[in-house]
Amino acid sequence: MKKETPSKSNEKKGNVTRKELAAAINKELDLSQRNSAELVDTIFASMKKTLVSGESLKLVQFGTLTVRDKSPRRGRNPRTGESMMITKRKMVSFRPSKRLREMLNQ
Repeated sequence: MKKETPSKSNEKKGNVTRKELAAAINKELDLSQRNSAELVDTIFASMKKTLVSGESLKLVQFGTLTVRDKSPRRGRNPRTGESMMITKRKMVSFRPSKRLREMLNQ
């Protein structure tokens, strides 16, 4: 019995990189690799600028990125077990769109 080999999309279980996004744009839109990479960088720079300014970023049919304030809290150093105070900070949270959630749960 012959074993099925996984397709390329199933072989790799990792993160999607900027280079891979640029390659996909290059293939789909027939742009040069350099222009595709610049497009990806421009999109991410715009997203960062929006989030750093404290605004939410809504990507229709994908989800919403919002900046949240985390309150200071008591924590524990996992190496030493010593109790410590974790300072207040901001973080980005992602909420997937209804459509994306439905696609994930099919």
